[in-house]
Amino acid sequence: MIATFSLSPAGAKRLIARGLINEPVFQQALKNGRVIISVGTTNSYIAEELGFMSTEDKPRFAAGIVSSGLPCVTDPDTRLAHICLENGKTKEISWDEFIMDFDRDDVFVKGANAFDASGNAGVLLANPVGGTVGASFGVLAARGCRLLVPVGHEKMIPSCTAAARVMGINRLDYSLGQRCGLALLPAGFARIYTEIDALKTLFGVEATIVAAGGVSGSEGSVMLAIDGPNNAVKDALALARTLLKEKPLSVPKQSCKDCSAGATCSFINKPV
Repeated sequence: MIATFSLSPAGAKRLIARGLINEPVFQQALKNGRVIISVGTTNSYIAEELGFMSTEDKPRFAAGIVSSGLPCVTDPDTRLAHICLENGKTKEISWDEFIMDFDRDDVFVKGANAFDASGNAGVLLANPVGGTVGASFGVLAARGCRLLVPVGHEKMIPSCTAAARVMGINRLDYSLGQRCGLALLPAGFARIYTEIDALKTLFGVEATIVAAGGVSGSEGSVMLAIDGPNNAVKDALALARTLLKEKPLSVPKQSCKDCSAGATCSFINKPV
């Protein structure tokens, strides 16, 4: 049986979250190891699905964002921290200390701003020393830990490698919003986890992206075709129907008057 349905970006985040927490690699680390869920909009859905975050707190579980048309950051005074889990329980410890005990089967969950068909992921970097990626990449790569990158197809671009070549805080001459670099998380090191993977995990169906975009609240949506046994497809459609009700996540950026990067933001300071 083949069926189609569309997912808004919010609906896709919910689907990806439900799929990822049921992925065997994640389940193993959650029950018998260590997991770090880094701040991010898709990751806020993961934390909520696991019961570690309320719906009201989700907007605070983000750092770098694109909001109101601008790349920017959230208010650091109200921002929540990364979630550290050991054997399924939260640990009151800084994530950069917690990661020092990571082993090969432990899982770091990091969202992305872009990914491509080659399996590369891209993460925007507003922090001049690389932020979360800069502090975690070496440890994860050196120890062979698992890096899961939940990301929806709204963020698929032609080439993360090409994007990384032109980005950089000090490379950009002007930027309407926060200047950023772009970290390349290469295929093989990062495991990208999309709507397609979630549908495979949850229902065992094969999914294909067949269209994208929309209007009247469906901007950024993707349409999928799923193929599988009748009951599995019907179960997937039942979930998709509930995901139509998923409300967009609103995450406000910090106030321009409080921005430490204001001197280099071309939105605040018009180029001469």
